[in-house]
Amino acid sequence: MTKKIKISIVGTGLMGLQHLKAIELSKNAKVHSIVDLKESTKTISSEKNLKWFKYLDEMLSSGSLPDGVIISTPNQMHEEHTIEIFKKKIPVLLEKPIADSISSAKKIIKSAENNKTPLLIGYHRRYNPISQAAKQEIDKGKLGKIISVHANFWLYKPDKYYNEKWRTQKGAGPLGINLVHDIDLLSFLLGPIASVQAFKSNNYRKFDVEDSAVIILKFKSGTLGTINISDCIVSPWSYELTAGENQAYPETNESAYFIGGTDGSLQLPNTKFWFNKGTKSWWKPIYTKQIPTRKNHPLINQIEHFSKIIQKKEKPIVSGEDGLNSLKIFDAINKSSDSGKRIDIA
Repeated sequence: MTKKIKISIVGTGLMGLQHLKAIELSKNAKVHSIVDLKESTKTISSEKNLKWFKYLDEMLSSGSLPDGVIISTPNQMHEEHTIEIFKKKIPVLLEKPIADSISSAKKIIKSAENNKTPLLIGYHRRYNPISQAAKQEIDKGKLGKIISVHANFWLYKPDKYYNEKWRTQKGAGPLGINLVHDIDLLSFLLGPIASVQAFKSNNYRKFDVEDSAVIILKFKSGTLGTINISDCIVSPWSYELTAGENQAYPETNESAYFIGGTDGSLQLPNTKFWFNKGTKSWWKPIYTKQIPTRKNHPLINQIEHFSKIIQKKEKPIVSGEDGLNSLKIFDAINKSSDSGKRIDIA
């Protein structure tokens, strides 16, 4: 039997606990330890018979090091934690976004390069078989030339969600919390984004942070796109409610992404492909078929991939540069929404 890869989890907030569950279901990995300031995590570690450390340097100076580390601490701590781990030549799976600033992201990437140690960024939607099937159909040319794409993120976050004051402050709205996933997945499916124009509003809740935004995208390929995002609309049309990835959200079997090409259009996540038979025309019948795919858990798939990276069997499919590019796009969206101008991606 193959020896399982030992992975330490640094930070056990919402995503850290999700990673813990994913590792427990993995065929190739097991939990080495938990690193977290919260004393409550010591209880979790004890119940699961795991090592527990309050501080990262305690774990790194212990007698037994992990094979890999997942960092799911707050964004502003990513640079410090990741670079400290790279000094030990330990591969890192770093939760998105890569950092809280472009300069920090570049330092993280440089540290990975200098230490010749793999860095994987945690954009888990790429591991969903639905996303992978869509990518294959697009790359095969089944949709023809991609003309336009629309991504919808409409849901309603209950009032108690905002009882935590930080969620009412700049950076904690749907742009900062939710949009990063959509940016990465659209880049994965359709290629680099060249420029953005964005508008945001706090017209409903009146907090310092936005509750709605509209973003116009221009891809380097010439494809145009829009993202409409709001956390104060009751609706079934958001990735969380349509993909079935997380059982915390009720699955609606609707779609959140619409990708349109000269030979057909594709809905995601329900993978409906729309097309004409023979002559392409709005006067002709339009047909639909389901793109075959399967369901499994992308976070588990991500852990299996990380395990193979550690074993030097695979290279990261979401690199540090991918994480940096997503951060640049997010930064441009913020600049555009503040200035009202179109911003090119450097």
